[in-house]
Amino acid sequence: MTTSTTMVDVAFEVRCGCLPHDYGYALFRALADELDWLEEDPGAGVHPLHGTASTEGSLCLGKRARLTLRLPATRVEQALALAGSHLDLGSGLDIGPGRLRELVPFATVYSHFVCTGSADELEFLAHAAALLKAAGLPDMMIAGKAHTAHTPGGEVHGFSLLLHGLTPSQSLAVQESGLGEGRKIGCGIFIPHKSVVAVGAA
Repeated sequence: MTTSTTMVDVAFEVRCGCLPHDYGYALFRALADELDWLEEDPGAGVHPLHGTASTEGSLCLGKRARLTLRLPATRVEQALALAGSHLDLGSGLDIGPGRLRELVPFATVYSHFVCTGSADELEFLAHAAALLKAAGLPDMMIAGKAHTAHTPGGEVHGFSLLLHGLTPSQSLAVQESGLGEGRKIGCGIFIPHKSVVAVGAA
């Protein structure tokens, strides 16, 4: 099943030892120094990085770690210019070749950190439901672990969030638009949940 979307992911190989555990804002600023349009483009977002927490509280990245940007399709060629860059972040982050990944409609999608402006889980769920309904999306969801990030504007609070029961068009819509605040620092970006089959697949 092929579905046209206006947003895509661009995933880069990276080489890095460790990053600060709360790296979100620093990573965004470092990327914005390389991509002068990143901060102003409302659709552009930075996926969370995945690694292993060290006993010192750092995030250690393995060889399979990827730096992934969710971007308007029109930004792909500009974004690929990141390859070969070095970011002065943590122990130093070297960016390798990038690869385009199209969004895929799954019935269940997951975001590691969604921020709606509330640190209270019940208020968070109410805010998330209102945002989903305003976008014409179902509010079938499950909140998970609480998260906090620090920015110059203060602390950002939120929870991981699983959305389920989505149609193909609804799945792509929430992946393209995201949910809540903080898209530049890794919040509100949804990816297919690994335990389910893509919507519409045989």
